[in-house]
Amino acid sequence: MVNMLIAEYDYDMDIEVQREETYAEGVEKGKSDKLKEIIKKKLLKGISPEEIAEDMEESVEEVKRIINLLDEFQSKSTEDFSK
Repeated sequence: MVNMLIAEYDYDMDIEVQREETYAEGVEKGKSDKLKEIIKKKLLKGISPEEIAEDMEESVEEVKRIINLLDEFQSKSTEDFSK
């Protein structure tokens, strides 16, 4: 049984799968970071979450969730700076 498991393991295939998964994760993170950046810029221009959602073709709930994340990050950054 052990010999069968060792024989079936393909190191190159394993590395390729890991590389593909890491790439996909990076692409998703990049999209998420860009979305946050755009939402932040639009908020600074005084655009409402509802208008942002419509412009970005995202749900209002998703835009508000991102706004809350940005607010939390800003609060933590301010707290760290004031220490």
